[in-house]
Amino acid sequence: MNQIDTVDNKRRDEITNLVLVFIYRIPKKNHDSLIKLNDRVIGAFKKYGVLKFEVFQLGSTNDMMGFTNIAKTISAEPKDEEVWLEVQSYRDHNHFQEVGAKMMADEAIKEDGQQFFNLITPGSRCSFGEFSRIKDVGFS
Repeated sequence: MNQIDTVDNKRRDEITNLVLVFIYRIPKKNHDSLIKLNDRVIGAFKKYGVLKFEVFQLGSTNDMMGFTNIAKTISAEPKDEEVWLEVQSYRDHNHFQEVGAKMMADEAIKEDGQQFFNLITPGSRCSFGEFSRIKDVGFS
C-alpha cells in the first residue's frame, strides 16, 4: 500500500494529519518587514481555516552529531541571511485544498504572497513539502 496510514476518520477532525513545511532564506534587513507581513496575514489564515500557523527562525548553523545543518543545504550565508521555517497545519489533504481554494480567491492574499517573494533572498527559492502524519509514530 503506497498511501500513508493516517489516524482513523473518527479522530481526523480532532488532530492535524497534514502539515505544509516551507523553508526559506531572507536577508537580515528584511526580518521586521516579514514579521509585519506575517502579522497581517495571520488573520486571513485563521479566517480561511488553517488550523495552526507557526514560524521559526534557525538558531545555530553548526553541524551536530553527523547531521548537516540545513543552512548548508540551502546555501544560506549566516552573516547576511536568516533561515526561516514555516509550518501550516490542516486536518487532511482535502481540508488543505478547501482552504487553499478560498485563499486563492482572495486578491489581498495574492498580493501578500507576492510581497513574501519580494522579501526572501533574491534569486533564492522557498523549499516546500506536504507531510502526512504516520499513524502511531510519535508522542504529544
